[in-house]
Amino acid sequence: MKIALLVISLITANLTMAGDMRINELQFIGSHNSYKKAMLAEHMTVLKVRNPEIAAFLDYHHIAISEQLDIGIRKLELDVFYEPGVDDFTVGHIQVIDMQSNCVTLRECLRQLNGWSLRNPDHIPIWISFNAKDNLLEGLPAPNRFDSIALASLDQILLDELNGKLILPRMVLIDGGLVWPKLEAARGTFLVVLDEGGIKRDLYLENGDLRVMFTTVDPPHPAAAIQIINDPVADFDLIQSRVLSGFMVRTRADANTIEARQDDTTRRDKALASGAQVISTDYYQDSNPFKTGYSVTPMITCNPILGSNCRADLLIE
Repeated sequence: MKIALLVISLITANLTMAGDMRINELQFIGSHNSYKKAMLAEHMTVLKVRNPEIAAFLDYHHIAISEQLDIGIRKLELDVFYEPGVDDFTVGHIQVIDMQSNCVTLRECLRQLNGWSLRNPDHIPIWISFNAKDNLLEGLPAPNRFDSIALASLDQILLDELNGKLILPRMVLIDGGLVWPKLEAARGTFLVVLDEGGIKRDLYLENGDLRVMFTTVDPPHPAAAIQIINDPVADFDLIQSRVLSGFMVRTRADANTIEARQDDTTRRDKALASGAQVISTDYYQDSNPFKTGYSVTPMITCNPILGSNCRADLLIE
């Protein structure tokens, strides 16, 4: 009888712990520019001659998004180009020269994501961040500028394709504070972020409570919730401070292929130790083409500086 009661007590404790766990108490791996295929050979050849450093920076690519999700990636990044009059956005990295994508349009990407989610309904929330691409680059066609109409169209497509599965800012920013949902209630959902500053971010913030995407404003701004802090070496203390203050932070374990080529784990190790909830990389598992051994794992685990309610065995999807 005592053994049975002990077992029941342990089960109850585990269920309570799982029920109390909130999504900011996790840490998980994301991919950087998740849609990106390798550049066309002819473009890469020309770029290596004209600017070998930039060519080296762009020499990375990813497997299909559904395959990334299958191995545990839970944060994705999509770059989108605005096409006025078209009910969709083009997904790509740099106009003309680096536009090879595993999903050519935003709706196609989101449908792949939603299809995977329906097949795996117990997944932890998947982050999707967006760069609204309208930079002018010398020698390349000028992209269309993102205005309030473009941003509203982006919101509408997200609602069309993921409606009912979105963690919206108004669900988290409550009475001047941050209340992240509990993991068990948030399974099978998505959280979307506009990773932009300046005019584009200001335009988007005008939508108030109607916003679909989180923005990257800093505290004490009332919309502050998600932080993008890309350098975990220089900003290690800042990341830890923001995480301990209740914010969710994305940082980068590597950039521009440098760490992967040199098998330099300094940035990766600081990113993991910082407590940032999301660690973006181009090199998960055995995806490093430079064969130096550099990669970033584990895919999903408890946050190293939070997680009093978290146990890794409770994160099984």
